[in-house]
Amino acid sequence: MEVIMKINIVYYSASGNTQMIADSIFEAVEDLGIEGSNDFVSDVTAESVIDADVLFLGSPAMNDENVEEYEFRPFFDELLPMLSGKRIVLFGSYDWGEGVWIENWEQEIVDAGGIVERKFAYQWEPTEEQLKEAYEETKTVLSM
Repeated sequence: MEVIMKINIVYYSASGNTQMIADSIFEAVEDLGIEGSNDFVSDVTAESVIDADVLFLGSPAMNDENVEEYEFRPFFDELLPMLSGKRIVLFGSYDWGEGVWIENWEQEIVDAGGIVERKFAYQWEPTEEQLKEAYEETKTVLSM
């Protein structure tokens, strides 16, 4: 088992739904006593977060099933070439559609050599049950 020393959570949230998931993930990190950060995407750079043992990336589906294009996409495009061999967890929320954006996003990371360990995609505002799932699954990922 790999010892997790540091995790970083980076997200974009317009309505607050994706932030709710980020906060649930961060609660699990804190409860495990692991060093971590929980940052809105405009507060970090790719270089400042790439040193994580596990990187959690969150964006809602926007427009035509894409990650948020004005703040998150530029950050992600800068980060993408650095993701080879990195452990990644993706999360976010969507309103309509079928959550295809997270599948496309995963494929971008896999194509860059990243390892997507989990995905949390919740329609509309996440329920307490979904937030608990994100919390528990985060603990599972960080115990692997």
